[in-house]
Amino acid sequence: MTTSLREFRSATASATVPASGLLEQARPCTLAQCRPGSRATVIGLDDCGSDEACRLRALGMCEGTAVSVIESRHAMVLDVRGTRLALGSALTSGITVQPLPGARPARG
Repeated sequence: MTTSLREFRSATASATVPASGLLEQARPCTLAQCRPGSRATVIGLDDCGSDEACRLRALGMCEGTAVSVIESRHAMVLDVRGTRLALGSALTSGITVQPLPGARPARG
């Protein structure tokens, strides 16, 4: 399907563009800062220990993987590639993510 220039301009006219000329995007944060209902892409496991990072990758939580936060009480329950994982706060604070557009904002 092709999109005409008029349709493209109409669709992009509602996007908010700040003075810098770049579309605003949420800043990377730790997974521990994400709220239930939010989605994010894993961009780094660098602040986890090497053993923990290896185990997370084996469970499918690799860099570039989209995760959904299901619950965040005593442990954070995540949906990772159709599987639910529960991770403690010490581990989620070592995982760097990029919140996805339209996702709920991270906790400050």
